[in-house]
This record gives sequence, C-alpha cells and structure tokens, in this order.
Amino acid sequence: IRNLSGGLGHRLRYYYYKFWFKKCGKNVRIDEGVIFHNPENILVGNNVWIGSYSILTALPSYLIENKELIQKKNESYSKSKCNIELKDNIHIGSFNIIQGYGGVLICNNCTTSANVKIYSQSNLPSSKTKPKEETGASTMVKDKIVPSIAYPIVLNEGVWLGIGVCVFGGNIGKYTFVKTYSLVLGDLNSHSIYSGNPIRFEKKRYSWNKFKTNLGLLLDFVYRYHNNIFLVFWSCICPYF
Repeated sequence: IRNLSGGLGHRLRYYYYKFWFKKCGKNVRIDEGVIFHNPENILVGNNVWIGSYSILTALPSYLIENKELIQKKNESYSKSKCNIELKDNIHIGSFNIIQGYGGVLICNNCTTSANVKIYSQSNLPSSKTKPKEETGASTMVKDKIVPSIAYPIVLNEGVWLGIGVCVFGGNIGKYTFVKTYSLVLGDLNSHSIYSGNPIRFEKKRYSWNKFKTNLGLLLDFVYRYHNNIFLVFWSCICPYF
C-alpha cells in the first residue's frame, strides 16, 4: 500500500499506520512512498500531512549499543523517551528526513518544505576520549569507536523551514522562518527570520505587521468614535472663545 496513489491509498495507509503508531489523530494524510522506521515510537496528532517519499526514523524499542555517545540537553524537550512527535496542523514536505534517535518534537501549525533534513543524532568525525584513534561513521562498523552526538530538536508553534534546510539540534522559537538551504546547529529566537551557513539572524518576522495592526486599531477607534472625540475636543476649547 506504500505506493498506492489517490484517495484509496491515503485511506489505506491511514488505517494501516494508525494501528502501528504509538498515537494517531484524525485527518492524517500520508502520501505515496513514505517510510516509517519503528512506528511504535512515533506520535501523530490531528490534521497532519506527510509528503511523498519522506522518511521518519524513530528510536527502536531495543537498545542500540553506543560506547561513545555525547548527550546534549535541550531545555524545551522534556520527554523521558526519545521519539518523534508531531502535534496538530502540521505539513511535512516531500522528501523530508526526520531522524528521531535523540528526540524530535514538532509543535502545532509547523511547516517543513521539501527536502528538509532533521537529525537529532549524528556521528562525529573523531573521538573525544581517544582523539588519536581512527573511528567509524556507521553502526555497521564493529571494530572501531563510532562517536556520535544526540541533541533533541524542538520546532515550536508556527515554525516554517524552507526548502533544503538542515537541522542538527536545538530549539527553534515560535513562528520563526528559516530560509532555504540554511544550516541550524542550535537555538533560534522566536518571531524571527534566519538564513545561511553558518546561520545568522536577519530580522524580526512580524514587527511591521504588529505596527500595522496597532495602527489599524487606532484608526478603527477614531472612525467609530469620531463624533464623541469631536464633542470632547470642542467642549474643552469652547470656554476659551
């Protein structure tokens, strides 16, 4: 059923994975070619659309031995068990990779564009404890140290990741937009626009809109109560004439 197109494919995949997911809400749309590894550790909320040929890999239930794992802490990630959790009203674009070995939480109203890569655990180029020793970069290597780092990732409410963005850890603040092909290695502030590699702050995302909203409220108030305002003003200046 993985590659079955159309509405029938969507319905069959929904009911099939609803049985396997740790949790599954309503109105979940799974496009063709999507792959889930260890779906028993994936939680999906309501109104979630997962685009074609995306891969979501949760931490398996059995223990993966790793003799050199650096665990970084994310204050916004408080889950006792690492997994992938998608809240409500989320769109995961086509050809995304979401690797949840270190823990991934995507909050309400988030969007990831096509080809976004989210890795909460990745390999390191050398060992911290034995820096002169040769290392491997895959769990298939059995006779070498395979150093890695786990850094939980949280996309707070309303985050939007542009095409080709790569995230390797951190907490991305509410309603922040990350421009295309940017590299995220740590925390980003809320209501902001970031871009580049290395990533850099560009500007606040909603500052002008907030000004326009306040101006609009002021003008609306004046329009609604202009007669009263004129009477108050006239009563104040009338004694001087």
